[in-house]
Amino acid sequence: MTTITAPLTDTDPTSAAQRLRTVLSVNAATSFVAGVVGLIATDRLVDELGLQSAGWTRLVSAGLVLFAIDVALGARSSRHLVRTALVTSVLDLAWVVATVVVLATVDLTGAGQVVAVGMGVAVLDFAALQLWFRSRVTQRTGA
Repeated sequence: MTTITAPLTDTDPTSAAQRLRTVLSVNAATSFVAGVVGLIATDRLVDELGLQSAGWTRLVSAGLVLFAIDVALGARSSRHLVRTALVTSVLDLAWVVATVVVLATVDLTGAGQVVAVGMGVAVLDFAALQLWFRSRVTQRTGA
């Protein structure tokens, strides 16, 4: 019996690294926007989404801005790209776990639940893509 396999589309380590940089950059951009919106519109978000604390909302929003800056800088670094992807993915997965905890313990409004689930799914997607492209980079380069 003969097995036919299709070649991977990202056989070039440079291509996999560029795709990883792109995913990290989009993650950074969306995190930055979410953080800035959270800082600017804290009181409205607390009311509209059913959040319990403006203080926590500001703290998480500021953390998102710092996270975004760190991820953006790491995405530009050839030397730290693989490590940046791993650390970012772990933090993204922690965000997903925190989202599940919030959904289980906080009485969010309907809009709050939709936003939490939407963000959680998006962040989970970022983590999966980052880990996928990271594995392609390390598989090809041995990094």
